[in-house]
Formats: sequence, C-alpha cells, structure tokens
Amino acid sequence: MIEYLDHYRKTVPIDINDVLPKESKGYARCQRLKNQVIGHKQRLLCDRARIITQSYRETEGQPILIRRAMALRDLLEKMRVYILPDEIIVGQTASQPRSAEIFPEYGVQWIKDEIDLFETRDMDSFSVSKEVKEEFLNDIYPYWVGRTLNDRIHAVYDDEIKLQSYDAKLFTIGLHETGGLGHVALDYELVLQKGFAGLRRDIEEKNAALKMSDPSSMKKRQFYEACLIVIEGVITFARRYADEARRMAEKETDAERKAELLLIAEVCGKVPENPATSFHEALQSFMIVQCIPFINDNATSYTPGRMDQYMFPYYEKDILSGKITKAQAQELWEALWIKFSESVKIYNAVDAASTGGQPTGNNVAISGVTPDGLDATNDLSYRCLEAHCHILLGQPNFTVRMHKKTPHEFLIRTCEAIRMGNGMPQVSNDEIFINSMLLYGVTLEEARDYATVGCLETMPRNTWGRANGGYFSLIKVLELVLSNGVCRITGKQVGPKTGDPREFKTFDDVLAAYEKQLNYSVEHMVLANNLIDMTHEELSPVPYVSMLVGDCISAGKDVTAGGARYNWTGPLGIGIANAADSFVAIKKAVFDDKIINMAELVDALDTNFEGREDLRLQLKNRMPKYGNDIAEADMFAKYVTDAFFKELKPHVTYRGGPFNPALMPVSSYVAFGLATGATPDGRKSGEPLADGVSPQNGLDKNGPTSVFKSVSCLDHVRCGNGVIFNQKMSPGPLFAEGGLEKFSSLIRSYLDLGGSHVQFNVVSADTLKEAQKNPEEYASLVVRVAGYSAFFNEISKEVQDSIIMRTEQQI
Repeated sequence: MIEYLDHYRKTVPIDINDVLPKESKGYARCQRLKNQVIGHKQRLLCDRARIITQSYRETEGQPILIRRAMALRDLLEKMRVYILPDEIIVGQTASQPRSAEIFPEYGVQWIKDEIDLFETRDMDSFSVSKEVKEEFLNDIYPYWVGRTLNDRIHAVYDDEIKLQSYDAKLFTIGLHETGGLGHVALDYELVLQKGFAGLRRDIEEKNAALKMSDPSSMKKRQFYEACLIVIEGVITFARRYADEARRMAEKETDAERKAELLLIAEVCGKVPENPATSFHEALQSFMIVQCIPFINDNATSYTPGRMDQYMFPYYEKDILSGKITKAQAQELWEALWIKFSESVKIYNAVDAASTGGQPTGNNVAISGVTPDGLDATNDLSYRCLEAHCHILLGQPNFTVRMHKKTPHEFLIRTCEAIRMGNGMPQVSNDEIFINSMLLYGVTLEEARDYATVGCLETMPRNTWGRANGGYFSLIKVLELVLSNGVCRITGKQVGPKTGDPREFKTFDDVLAAYEKQLNYSVEHMVLANNLIDMTHEELSPVPYVSMLVGDCISAGKDVTAGGARYNWTGPLGIGIANAADSFVAIKKAVFDDKIINMAELVDALDTNFEGREDLRLQLKNRMPKYGNDIAEADMFAKYVTDAFFKELKPHVTYRGGPFNPALMPVSSYVAFGLATGATPDGRKSGEPLADGVSPQNGLDKNGPTSVFKSVSCLDHVRCGNGVIFNQKMSPGPLFAEGGLEKFSSLIRSYLDLGGSHVQFNVVSADTLKEAQKNPEEYASLVVRVAGYSAFFNEISKEVQDSIIMRTEQQI
C-alpha cells in the first residue's frame, strides 16, 4: 500500500480552480473525444464469442482454471486492437467503439430468444448486423447450448427458488446468472509498483515452493499456472497496442500526431509489464489493467477506487520535476476519464429493465481520510472534480468521500460540480462507512481506505466482496402477508401460509406474519446466492481478477473459491418507502382509526382498488408518510430494514463470509413495481416502487431537511454494503447568491445526522419533459437514475417518467 504521507499535500500546491483552460488545445481534444463517445451507436458484436468458442473447443478435458486462463490469453492475443483519433490513453473492451461483445459461456438461450428485439427495445437498444446474427445462430449457439453458466444455474435451482425469483420477483440475482460477478476494487497500485513481470516472479516463487506431496498443492498449482498463462496474455495485449501505434505512426503525416503515437508505442511497450515511472505510464498501465476484466468476465463494477490517492505519487513526481505541467497532466487525466464511458454491456430484457443506461460501475472515489485518519484531499482530488465538470458523461460513477474535517473549500467545489447537473458526484460519509466496515471484521486501516464499488457498495480496497447479491423486495414480502403467501400478479402460492389476513385481529398479527414471510424468502435468496457462487467456482473462475485481490496469491486460490481476505455477499433491499408507508397505513387506517377493517383492505388490494378510488386516495394522501420527519412513519422504515438485516445476519456465504446488506435498487424499482400488486400505501398494481431509501415520489411534502431526518433514522452503520438516497434539487436556488453555501450546509447537516450517502439531480422537470419530446436536441443530457448516471435518451420512458416525478426540492 502506498503511504499517503502528509508532505504530498504540501509539496504540490492545491489549485482550487481549473488548470486546463477551455481555450487550450488539450481541452479541445478532450471535447472531441467526448463527442466521439456520444456519437457512437451501440452495436452487438461476435468477435469475442468466435475466439472463445474456438478456445473452448481446443481445451476440452482441461481443468476449468486452465481453460479459463487459456481462453483469456487467446482473447488478449487475437481480439482487434485499435486507437481512435485524438486518443493519448488507449485500451478498448470490444472490437469496435461503444459496442457489446457476446459472452456465450455465461448464457446463449436468452440471446437466441431476444436477438430480433435488441434493436427496437426501449432500454439499451443495440443494432445487430445480419452477419452477427447468422454467425451467432449458426456457429456460436449450437456449441454452447446446454453448456453455459446459466444452464447450470437453472439445473441447480430448486422449484421454490424459481417460483420466488422468476415468477413472483421477490428477489432476483439475474446479473450473476448470465454474467460474471465483478463488484470489486482491484489492486491497481500493485501493478503500478511491480508490473506484471514482478507479479510473475512472485507467482513463480510460490509455485516452485509447493510440496506436491501435500494434496492441497494440486489445486494451488493449477491456480498459479493459470495466473502465469494470463500474464502472458496481458503483456501481449499491451504490446499489441504499442505495435498498432507504431504502425499508425508510420502512416501519419501530421508531425504532432506522429509524435503522440510514438509516445503511445513507447509507453505501451513498457507498462503494465513493468512498473510505472511517470504519470502518463501510470494512467496507461491502469487503463490496460481495467480493460481486461471487462473483456473476460461479462460483469460490471471493476472499480478504479481511490485514484487521487494511488495516482498521486506519479503526479507529484512529474509536476515537481517539471516533466509535465498541471495542464498537460489534466489533459491526460481527462482523456482517461472519457474512456470509462466507452464500455457497454448487453443484458437480457429483464436485467436491462433493472440496470438500463449502461451503468458499468467504474466508481472513482476521491478525498476522505487516509489509512492513518488524516484528511486525504490533495491537488489530484480537485483535478478529478475538474475532469468531471469538463466531461459530464455517465461514467465514471463518481464519489466524493466526506468526513468531519473535509476542507470547506473542497466541499464548495464539490457542490459546484453537483450543480453542473448530471447527478454526480455522489457524497459518502466516511464516519458511517468506516464504522460499518469495523462491524464486519475489517481492520481500522483498511476500513479508512475503503472503496466505493458499482453504485455505492462499499468495501476495503483490493480485498474482494461480492457487492451485488441481487435485489430483494421488502414490499413484496408484505404483499404475501396480505394474500396468505399468494403472489397477486401470478396467483401462485410462493410463500408460506401465514393466515388469512382478513382474520388478523391485531397489528401484531401483521408483523408476525411479515417476519415469517421474510424469513422464508431470505432463506431462499441466500440459497440462490450460494448456488450461484458454487457454480461460478465450477465454471467461471477468474484468475486475472484473483491475482489483483489481496491474499489470493498467498492462498493459491481463486476468488470464487474463497481465496480473498473478505468473502461477503451483499443483497440489495428495495421498496423501503412503500413498505414503511404501507405498514403505517395498515396500523392507522385499520387498527388505530378504524376507517376500514382488514377484510375491506384486502378486498381493495385484490381488485387493485377498483371501485374504491376514494379509499386509495385516502391511503395515499391522508396517512403519515416516510420522508416528512414523522416518527410514526419513519419507525416503520427502520423496522423493515432492521428486520432485513436481522434475517441476513445468521447466514454464511458459500465462500465462508457474512451477508452484508445494502439498500439500493439500481433501476429495478420500475421492474419490481411491475411485478408487485396494489399496496396499502395507495400505490396501484404495476406502478414503480420508491427508489433506494428515498421517499415515494411527490409524497415528501416538508422540504429537504425533513427528508434528511427521515432517511437518517435508518441504521446506516449496519447497512455495510451501502445505501442509495436520491434527491432532485431545483437548479435556480443553487445558482443564486449564497446558494452554494446553503447547499453545502444542507449536505453537512445530513452527514452529521448519520446519513451515509446522498446524490442529487439538479435539473428541472420542464427540461426533462422537453428532452422526452425532442431527444435529438438532448443527446448529451445525463441524469442520475439510481446509484448511477446515464444518458437520458438511453433509459426507458418508465424510468424517465419516474425521475421526472421525483419531488423537486428547494433550498
């Protein structure tokens, strides 16, 4: 681990203001690179599928670790490499810009079933050429059908899991049924300091020291040999970019561009094989390292982590030596920043509805505290804010870590960045997340050095933690309580029979039934997660990722086999506000005020309030609501989340770690709403659920301070895998005199209350409605969806409408 010495902040003076002038050539280059990203149409490709299918054909009978390693080496040696105009940092994850490759080893049936719909679907559409379609159907699909990860998972799931997950949508873990695990902050600084040549030497020493008379050494040898095969491919991959840059330089007639290409060739010929010795080399080494898991694993959220910390020594060295100016460093930084938005991934229709808008989860976290507890803000922290404000794309997902001693000027600069309007940076609370890490056995030094992964899942850097364990609907559990275990959408018995709700005599009967249904569904969700982990170990180990996760090399085990230091899984609870508001409506309307009885309520829900609009409006508008600082409502938000935490606590993951909960939906609150019947909060069947821990749209009436107080009543420390809290702010007041100071005070107050996370859309409903009418005029409009930002035009109308309906707060 790099020592974050205090002299770093003294030796490089902090520039609060921008260092890359907008009239500079560097700024113009980065804007051209940004426009290239916006201009590329998403396409589906078959290049990767062709290479990996041939590799698997050639390695049948080999151990799976070796097959996976040889397949990745083949991909890195054979996939097309290319350098786009103006690029000075190179590396791609697909054979064409902003295109999705097919990963047949994870699943092919859904692609066959949906391939004719990819181009016309609402969410994340992709063009598919006739050639790609024919190659997939004729050559790729026939080999893989029946052999994929998805096939195996379907075979090991029991009927109850399928009923609860596929039919009733109580939970879904679909991302990991048809894709890789991802959701990890890799050890980038290990590569920067040692290079893969140094890492290779370490692995060779470990391999040579094995005593083959020890039975455990057999699997370790396979693991080490797999890692060495992968390293060959990684080094070749970088050298191929060097070769391509030299080839292009030979043909280049512009002297300046020729020099840039030759410099790319020089840098890629050195890193990541060898340690980085300059800021440029460090950025380029990082980019190669970052591309590879996206090429290999069909996953998201390989998180860059604390880039302002581990990149700082290289920045400091070059700035102080005069090798580069701050403006030149910023141009490199922004060129890298843009590349985070180039990768895309294709999902099936169900998962696209939950993760639409290409949230690849490249989460960059800045500032916070150092491992020894000091403020970590440095000049590179400000440069990240500058890059964000200049680029304003959907990736990277961008987090500012705040703590009690965060410099005020840095908070103001953060507020200025938020005011730009693309939903970032989001703000996380160091005091809360550090204490949460400690609950899960993480050392204090590691906890202070935590990374934010994907949306805002949190974990100690470089140590693993499967942060996305699927979505779990806390309001669907209540639906089963009020239907004696029957799903209102399908009519199937999916939960235990906890009694006819019409016969419930007290509110305690409702709570007791809820806890029984919750226990049953959590057990099945846990089993599904463990079966998924078991299947990934059997069919989809990831030696490349494992090399860059703490303890795997010393243990000689892949991360999927439990080789990492920490082995938790993080299920994501959703529908919090709906559950809270429904509980308070039942208690008040039925048992306290006796406006209706349980039979009348259940009948109204069974018929989706048909003929009872008066009752629906009374339940929606005249009951206490979470988000208004009303204790009667807020206590039930805490009740349902505490109950979720309690049910998870006794369970152990397949890899031997705890289940570490989160409260976040990505964009699944729309899809899960479609699968949820009418609810006692006055919500009709099929309508979206509330997002994250935010109140229901339009029902928070008392301003942002009241919302913050309600959200902070939840036990954020126990929610160690993260929380997503969305707010929409009216732009006008933030641009008024004193607006930033008021806004910064609001954020500080929320963090002081114990809130762990907040993010803001600073955009008016009128602008969003205009973008719906004239999408071509708003091609670059980026909004905050849930735990990520996305182009407004790339998300479905249902998600767009949900964002428009969020309460527009004033400060």
